[in-house]
Amino acid sequence: MVYPKISIVTPSFNQAKYLETTIRSVLDQGYPNLEYIVIDGGSTDGSVEIIKKYASNLAYWVSEPDRGQSHAINKGFQKATGEIMAWLNSDDYYHSKTLWTVAEKLNNQRMTLLIGSSNQMDEEKSEQADDHRKPSWEEMVYDGRTIPQPSVFWTRDLWEEAGPVDESLYFVMDYDLWLRMRHKAEQEIMTDDILSYIHLHSEQKWRRAERDNTLAKYTQERAAVSVQAAIARGENPVIWLLRLWRYRIKQAVNSRNYHRIKGSQYHWQATKQVFCHRFTNKSS
Repeated sequence: MVYPKISIVTPSFNQAKYLETTIRSVLDQGYPNLEYIVIDGGSTDGSVEIIKKYASNLAYWVSEPDRGQSHAINKGFQKATGEIMAWLNSDDYYHSKTLWTVAEKLNNQRMTLLIGSSNQMDEEKSEQADDHRKPSWEEMVYDGRTIPQPSVFWTRDLWEEAGPVDESLYFVMDYDLWLRMRHKAEQEIMTDDILSYIHLHSEQKWRRAERDNTLAKYTQERAAVSVQAAIARGENPVIWLLRLWRYRIKQAVNSRNYHRIKGSQYHWQATKQVFCHRFTNKSS
């Protein structure tokens, strides 16, 4: 087997507690055609010293102020030359055979998205559980569901068609990218193999938002992305909205949980976004 080049980008900022485990989970696999890139946002917690320790095994690294996580990811992929691509956040890590598994499944593929499973480790609750989410297209488009980010890999040509990451998004830049990739992909490969381990901890964006009572911004952003993605696919947003509510009602009836008919905050935010879009377009 000719091993395809795999490009992994790790964006990092003040994650020294986890960073070395992340880096070693990539390098220690011994994959022979690896391009590993670390983009640090100017950390001051000892992260740079950790990166320097492994610098000879990195294709590229930098530590400088940036515009946030999405910008760091895009900076890394601008340097990447691999046939297979993914990003691994600096508080997550790979299974010991992940790169080998990915190479086997994506070698010689084109316009392909690979979605694996992960293991989520909740530090506060001292619990962990496998995450096998593989939402259908309908579940993603009409119910806002997503997939475990560090267990997603893709071919370079798919990135060139669907990328880059939208730097204006704070919470759901991965969800936005998955919608574009799933729309463009010619093939999706699903596997229940555990490809990554995700740390759930108090400094994650959504947990900080919970503490700050700003979690509504997460729902607003996800709904806005869903609506804009529908428009980008050429769908009429009002028709898309009707399908969203029809799907919700169908779920409620099938599960006999009729309280679901009233919808979640996501559904009402999506409704608001569609009507705002219609009003804005009419006004202009």
